[in-house]
Amino acid sequence: MIRQLLPPLTLVLACCGHPVSAQEGDSAGSFFSVSDGREPTASVLDGAPFYDDKERGWFWYEDPDSEEDMAEIEPPPPPPVPEKTTEPAPAAPPGPKPLSAEWLRKNMEKYRDQAIDDPTHENVSAYMYLQRVMLDKAEKFTEVSQRVVMADAVLDENSRRPIATFGAFAKDEMSTQGTEKAAKKLAESAGLWFFYASSCEFCVKEAGVLKGLMNAYGFKVLPIALDGLPLPSGAFPDFTVDRGQAKKLGVETTPALFLVKPGESGGALQLGQGLLSGDEIIKRAIALSYENGWLNDDDYQDTLKVNPIQVDNRTLQNIDEKTVNDPGELVRIIRNNLRQQL
Repeated sequence: MIRQLLPPLTLVLACCGHPVSAQEGDSAGSFFSVSDGREPTASVLDGAPFYDDKERGWFWYEDPDSEEDMAEIEPPPPPPVPEKTTEPAPAAPPGPKPLSAEWLRKNMEKYRDQAIDDPTHENVSAYMYLQRVMLDKAEKFTEVSQRVVMADAVLDENSRRPIATFGAFAKDEMSTQGTEKAAKKLAESAGLWFFYASSCEFCVKEAGVLKGLMNAYGFKVLPIALDGLPLPSGAFPDFTVDRGQAKKLGVETTPALFLVKPGESGGALQLGQGLLSGDEIIKRAIALSYENGWLNDDDYQDTLKVNPIQVDNRTLQNIDEKTVNDPGELVRIIRNNLRQQL
């Protein structure tokens, strides 16, 4: 009877997950006994890690990215670094030619310092002979410069002002005569406004200077009292009181002198504020009058002690880089401009 029930019972136990011994020699009690899990069978223990470490329970979890696992993973190789191509360094420009002016300018101090710091016979001799070379170059340049100037009237300063002493005296006398002529011509069309204050000691001195200009050149002087009082010296008794002229002309101190020309082409030119000599007043009056067109070129040129032969700005602005690199063309342009002023 027991043998007839064995196959169906074995199948049921197998479906419930309980292993059954297939040996016929086992007793009936052990065959039908059911395990409570405390003594797992060999088939469950084989290859079952849970039963080896059952104290962790059913819900333990291990991070797969542990330090040991991460150590086994090799990081990706870094991207290749492009190789830097080293370009050849540009060649240094050649230095100045030895013993040229540029070379001497850059190296003379070095040789001098070497001779001072270590005054051996060789160091001192080297510096002294280099100095001799430099002086010889300067002397040759001076000789050629003198010959060039003597052969070219445009470059000769004698054409601007006589070099000889008696010639210089003659030029000064001509300048004095021209100044007197221009001043008298200017006195015919312009006069002087004299702003003063009765308490100003310099104004008393300036009044005496103006009296001399009136007698020498015929200037008319209009005295204007800023405080409405006459000068303590009694000069210019026929004065007038300031009625806003000083503020309009910008008078800030006394004495103040203005050259005034009536008419549409005239105006008021400030000669100076403060004490001025008679020669300085005339010099400023002629220069400012010429600048404003009150005197012509001939009148102004006759007053000069040196002929103003100068290269004009228009000529300088027209000289380009190509002309500068062509010495012959450069000389021709500048010389032609200067020759027109002789």
